[in-house]
Amino acid sequence: MAHLLYQCPRTGMKVQAWLQEDPGSSAQTTFELVHCPACAQMHFVDRRTGSLLGDKTKTK
Repeated sequence: MAHLLYQCPRTGMKVQAWLQEDPGSSAQTTFELVHCPACAQMHFVDRRTGSLLGDKTKTK
């Protein structure tokens, strides 16, 4: 199981999520649809970096 930390774009809060599988060492960018407990919405989050789909400002 993989742990993921991202920032909710609606509330600005740091949110943690657990994914079923580890992202692995693949160089391919893969986004996971996660339910956000901070705003009750769904977000697409990069499995490796925690950046949100469409977020140009996130650097990790």
